[in-house]
Amino acid sequence: MPATNRIVAVVDPISTGACFAKFLSDRGYELVRVFSDTIPDGVKALVAEGLEVNWLVTVQHEGKVASTARALKGLGCSDILVGSEPGVSLHAALAAVPEDKLELRRNKYLQSEAIRAHGLDAVKQTLAHTADDVERFIAGFDPIGHFKAVVKPVEGAGSDGVSICNSADAVRAAYGRLEGTKNILGLDNYAVLCQEYLEGDEWVVDTVSRGGKHKVVALWKYDKRDYHGSPVVYHGMRLYNVEADPELLSRMVAYVTGVLDSLGITDGAIHSEIMDTPRGPVLVEANCRLHGGEGIWLPIADACLHYSQVSALHDAVFAPEGFYALPDTPTHPLCKQGAWVTIRAPAEGTITHIDTEKFKRIRGLQSFIGEYVAPCIAVGGRVRKTVDATTVHGCFNLAHAASDTLEADCALAQQLINEGLFTIQPPAASEPDVVSVTTDEGIRLSFSFSEKEEVANSSWGLAHVWKPLVTAPASPRKLREVRRGWRF
Repeated sequence: MPATNRIVAVVDPISTGACFAKFLSDRGYELVRVFSDTIPDGVKALVAEGLEVNWLVTVQHEGKVASTARALKGLGCSDILVGSEPGVSLHAALAAVPEDKLELRRNKYLQSEAIRAHGLDAVKQTLAHTADDVERFIAGFDPIGHFKAVVKPVEGAGSDGVSICNSADAVRAAYGRLEGTKNILGLDNYAVLCQEYLEGDEWVVDTVSRGGKHKVVALWKYDKRDYHGSPVVYHGMRLYNVEADPELLSRMVAYVTGVLDSLGITDGAIHSEIMDTPRGPVLVEANCRLHGGEGIWLPIADACLHYSQVSALHDAVFAPEGFYALPDTPTHPLCKQGAWVTIRAPAEGTITHIDTEKFKRIRGLQSFIGEYVAPCIAVGGRVRKTVDATTVHGCFNLAHAASDTLEADCALAQQLINEGLFTIQPPAASEPDVVSVTTDEGIRLSFSFSEKEEVANSSWGLAHVWKPLVTAPASPRKLREVRRGWRF
């Protein structure tokens, strides 16, 4: 069927889902936007400049899968695809994923238990609903051995809410901070996942599948380091192919395809995070959607591979001959070597000065191919201290044919970022909107950030400058909205 005759629904098309929707729109598909009932209003109302799409219809899911499915059928949707993490559960339900596989799409605890049942190595863990569950987890540690554990939301994204704990009391405190809260995706933290700490490097394995045939379309190695007391701060990520380390990465590819089979995943894009531990690869989580992060990695994939997870997902659904023609693992040799480095803030406060010379030096690197700078990075902007993946403030994309050139450029960029790209004035008690916050280290002053400032500081605001979707051009025919009471 020609693309112009095909109506495609995308569930929660934010982050890389917005890039995917734009990719489809540019190829002539008519698009229906579906918002799940879990996505925060402050997130779904935004779109990055340059990614605007003329949606045929917007459908707001209100809790009844059958009603939303009837609406999409009545609109003539031929395919339903997921755009981002908040929409994974709704997409799975609309796609009629078997009941016994449905929760495996989001629940990290169940994912690890499922792969363990299939004979694959899995993290040791406890799902804590109560403080007593936490105590049972703590009791499982060897009292003589070194104590180190991870506490995080059972359904989350990035490193939001993740704590690395070096004592039993730290585990209890981390559980207390998450109990009864919502995560960055707007989902209730109905349980907390307590896990053994996995020593080793963390990798991302991005895949696309069709009919049980899995293609590994990218292998990324995270650069996570301690940053001003925060142990899981993203400093960047580099793209590899299997030939960069055949023994390690061949084993990792085999492990990930086994994970997908164990979880019953036969179709779609999956973003898996894997630890390379001394005992071999171990799953952190399999995210049943495109690699997120606003698609900031897309220019690197395009430069180094001449395809991406976005284009591969399109081919898997709409052009299978192109999908089957892709290599089973990232192309060899890579067209270029690629990586990105993050923009970080060492403290919370107001930016009083931008070091334009340091920005100029990074932009002048041989490998520099682009950047994403959050709106808060401006004189007068209020910034959060970077403590995890959701509070980095942008990145610089780098790609070059020579590996040593890329490595040197990455090192220099990291050095300049650590020296400081901007000057920060800490909050003062006399300033408006300053509040006292109790932390594990004591009382500190912090801003009461507005919703606009929160978005400007978060990963949702990385790509260019965000603006309300209502300002995007659209014809009157395409302003229809499916509201409560519509029936098909």
